[in-house]
Amino acid sequence: MTQVAAPPEPGLRERKKRATRRALQYAALRLVAERGMDDVTVDEIAAAADVSPRTFFNYFATKEDALSALDPDALAENLEAIRARPATETPLQTLREVYLARAARTSSDTEFWRLRARVTRDYPHLLVTISGAAALADHAVSKVLAERMGVDPLTDPRPLLLAGAASTARRAAMQLWLAGDQQRDLADVLGECFDAVAHLARA
Repeated sequence: MTQVAAPPEPGLRERKKRATRRALQYAALRLVAERGMDDVTVDEIAAAADVSPRTFFNYFATKEDALSALDPDALAENLEAIRARPATETPLQTLREVYLARAARTSSDTEFWRLRARVTRDYPHLLVTISGAAALADHAVSKVLAERMGVDPLTDPRPLLLAGAASTARRAAMQLWLAGDQQRDLADVLGECFDAVAHLARA
């Protein structure tokens, strides 16, 4: 099993906010998986998460957003972690270590990702939102990589290519992990995907 350092834990207030966000997402995914998109309302999602509809809209703009939104806190933590990695690492090594650490948290919430995969399979239009958010995240990562590499991300393609390659490795690992019924450790699967990316780059 791959051993990596986990990202630092947030403070109490931030943990409560994250718990509320995740409860709303869980409720939305569970209800839609059970009853279908058209038979679930925002009020029902809020009630299932034991919050008010007003609180729902503090976190998500729509029901579809609750089903497909990526975690903004995770991106912020990843960017901070990339900046903090040793300068002697290659960019791909840095991304590998940061994303392996993130995988430890992801794999601890297997039911959430099982539901997410089921709902996006049933409603593939949600993948448009997910893909758009992932592309924006890749651009944010590429800017931080460009800073570490001392290059201009608007003229040097390498930071964005590296960010995209790492993002592809993460998506492939998630698909393989879910296809294997989450029996293996996600960090191990992700490590293998990064190894494959590095091998392809050398080839």
